[in-house]
Amino acid sequence: MATTDDTVDVPSLEQLQTSLPVEARRAFRRGFYFKKVTSGLCRGYVQANIAGVQAQHADDFVEFCRANEGPLPLLHHSQPGDFSAGPLAEDSDIRTDVAAYNVLKYGEYVDIVPDLLPFGDVLDEYAVFYTGCSFSFDKILLNAGIHLEYADNPDITVSMYTTNIPCHRVGSVQGPMVVSMRPVPRHLVQVAVRATNPLPDVHGAPIHIGCFDALGIKDVYKTQYGDPPSPLKEDQIPVFWACGNTIKEVLQHTKHPLSFTMYSDCMYLSDNPSDSESSTVIIPDGEQPVVVDMVDDPYQASLVSEAVLQKLKQLQNVLRDGNVSVGTHEDNGFMKPILTLSHSSHIVMAVVLPQKKDNGYETNGFMGTVAMANMLKAVGKEVTLVVDTESYLVSTKIVKVLVQKGLLQESINVVQFPDTSNSSSSARDILTQSDGNTPRFDHLVMPIQTSDNDNSMCKQLFSAAKDLNVFTFQGSQQCSSDVYSYAVSIALYLLSTCPVHDRYRRRSVGFPPSERELQVFKAALPSIKTVASVVEILESHGFCCDTGTDSNRKNEDLRSAVERLCNVLL
Repeated sequence: MATTDDTVDVPSLEQLQTSLPVEARRAFRRGFYFKKVTSGLCRGYVQANIAGVQAQHADDFVEFCRANEGPLPLLHHSQPGDFSAGPLAEDSDIRTDVAAYNVLKYGEYVDIVPDLLPFGDVLDEYAVFYTGCSFSFDKILLNAGIHLEYADNPDITVSMYTTNIPCHRVGSVQGPMVVSMRPVPRHLVQVAVRATNPLPDVHGAPIHIGCFDALGIKDVYKTQYGDPPSPLKEDQIPVFWACGNTIKEVLQHTKHPLSFTMYSDCMYLSDNPSDSESSTVIIPDGEQPVVVDMVDDPYQASLVSEAVLQKLKQLQNVLRDGNVSVGTHEDNGFMKPILTLSHSSHIVMAVVLPQKKDNGYETNGFMGTVAMANMLKAVGKEVTLVVDTESYLVSTKIVKVLVQKGLLQESINVVQFPDTSNSSSSARDILTQSDGNTPRFDHLVMPIQTSDNDNSMCKQLFSAAKDLNVFTFQGSQQCSSDVYSYAVSIALYLLSTCPVHDRYRRRSVGFPPSERELQVFKAALPSIKTVASVVEILESHGFCCDTGTDSNRKNEDLRSAVERLCNVLL
């Protein structure tokens, strides 16, 4: 460690808040400010997390960073034995220019050191990775009028948490994502989103807004990194960004024989301005993110692009122009159920087939259910169809034929309720794992809206889902439920092909849809041709439509509605 007997030309912490990064690096190099958190220092410059890994693992780490660009935006990685920071800074030596370093052996922290010089020639076999840090955009948030508590107090830093979100694994490199949280007044949340969205090198836009339990965070006042926030005010929303401390979790989970990273929040201070053209991307027209309320209590929001939000509103207008009810979410059209569906992974659809007096089932309702299920499967959701006992056999047969004819891209699991093999089965049994408490699904959909006096099966499932805190929504009334379901299918397509929403939904880990996946999404869109084909199959299995002039008018209305919905995509 360097001697610290000469402090005459060492900047104070207050001076370091506005100094050039090179001055801070020189102070660290001389042994000053050991373990000093860099939040608030050299404001307006890019800060970086660092990780030193054996050269033999460097290629996997490069791919891992590319596969997890949100938490680990790769700014630079060195060749073995190169201790400069490349394009990030001049006059720099990564072995000495951080305030403190963690040393790990087989994933366990074994030491905290002021520099890495004692490791000598061992470091010649190591590559150093530099990834973006959200401290870099603090000045931008402050300039946007968003108060940051830790900006006023050099003794505290931002709140950070280990989540339940696994990073996309590459080889042996793995670990959960860490997020940082900043409380933001509700009316400024979109300001915060748009201020950070053009900055992908330092994590970009938030990956979650609102309810922290969705990230596996049980207590927002118990942090794994940084400092707990002050009690949230009534108008404040917890906003979460991907965090570079993810690299620490990765080194712990990957368990290499020897690795290095920065201590606590002692970041590497680069010479690159955080708001420079090289650090900022230009957002095309229509691609600016918009915050859209998704859940009221506890509050949770999603992100979509301006262009896609406009198309979703057009779909909603088509429904309203056709006097189609938008279910139980009149306050925000069908936006909320669509968004919660998009964020769900396991969906159960409960359908009671409408039965006519001659004991034949009506096609109304089931056609739309098929279309919605097809799109849900296409965009990667697990789907289960729950039907009453009387319609179980015909439903399973129809699903099989629809798959054979290519009208369903994948088969759907069909279950009956009540379960005839278990006389004591309940709605809760359908919705939970064997322990009776853990939900098997995160969303219950009833494509056909039921009244209070309607079928007992749907009422029981709806009640059980509410008790389990499972998202629920009902479609439209029977006569218009197909049109509503077609609109939901098209909306899911729009969301799944929206880069803003896709990144937010997958929490910025993994990859956007491939060209092949985009084609699968497109093939699942409803059309007049597929609607006619489904009707033909249903009629061949005993389903029936009304006959006569009224039936012709209804069929023409349905074709017209499908055409107007599909035109939204143009």
